[in-house]
Amino acid sequence: MGNGVFKEEHDNMIMVRDIELYSLCEHHMLPFFGKAHVAYIPNGKIVGLSKIPRIVDVYARRLQVQERLTEQIAEGLCRVLHPSGVGVVIEAYHLCMMMRGIEKQNSKTITSSLRGAFREDPKTRDEFLRLAHSTNGLHHY
Repeated sequence: MGNGVFKEEHDNMIMVRDIELYSLCEHHMLPFFGKAHVAYIPNGKIVGLSKIPRIVDVYARRLQVQERLTEQIAEGLCRVLHPSGVGVVIEAYHLCMMMRGIEKQNSKTITSSLRGAFREDPKTRDEFLRLAHSTNGLHHY
């Protein structure tokens, strides 16, 4: 991913929302799928926007649990960019919950990982979570 990192003195939040993800639950060997919302605050370096969904895919394409996937995406961005903060929210549906046991078709699992300014600064955290959970996004034309 090194060739997609650029020096840039931008210090406001950068977010890529609604990144589709598909993974396989390592406990039940059944798929889970949903969307990731990923943001960071640069600290002298930015990454090409297409690299963020690629990071999500790299970690999602393994046997996985959603909790670990959320942390791995945040850690991956931290390792490459050393940003002032990183926030990751994943909203997913798990076939293990939909098909077996409890059989709840509409329950969504939400996990988050907040690092740096996203954890320490209440205003930054609130802005990120509001944007991540907003239903007022751009519409596809």
